[in-house]
Amino acid sequence: MFCLVKNISMKAFLIIVLMVLSSASASFSQGIRKISKSELTAILNNPSDKLHVINFWATWCGPCIKELPDFQKTVNETDGSKVEFLFISLDFPSDAEKKLMPFLKKNDYTFNVCLMTETDYNSWIDEVDPGWQGNIPATLFFNRARNIHHFVAESIDKPQLVKTIQTYL
Repeated sequence: MFCLVKNISMKAFLIIVLMVLSSASASFSQGIRKISKSELTAILNNPSDKLHVINFWATWCGPCIKELPDFQKTVNETDGSKVEFLFISLDFPSDAEKKLMPFLKKNDYTFNVCLMTETDYNSWIDEVDPGWQGNIPATLFFNRARNIHHFVAESIDKPQLVKTIQTYL
């Protein structure tokens, strides 16, 4: 991005940034961000030196729903410059507007949520973790720059979540 900024004027750069922000805001108001298998692969290969925490969940999963308030509190209490959270819903894509969005709004969840559009889970779960059987909730902690990969295929309570984050920071 630095090379891009070097080749265009600051005014043009600011216009581009404003357009991107406007488009992101408009797309969120139109619905939840949907991601494909290839987008998930790109997320999993993120080379940044942040700790990434990806939680896989669904509105129809009781244990998932039970742990989400602890995740929201942890997101609010965690330094975003060191840790990046992503919540990937495994709800059916057709349920995004009628179930997922109302659920998030009703519970005042403000964390970053995406909806997986690839419903053939066997085609991508090995990329998350080769030992994952597809059960949810499941949480992946990773940092590619420091070769960290820690996968938990069960519910996590707040103390365990915070301890795991602190271990890898």
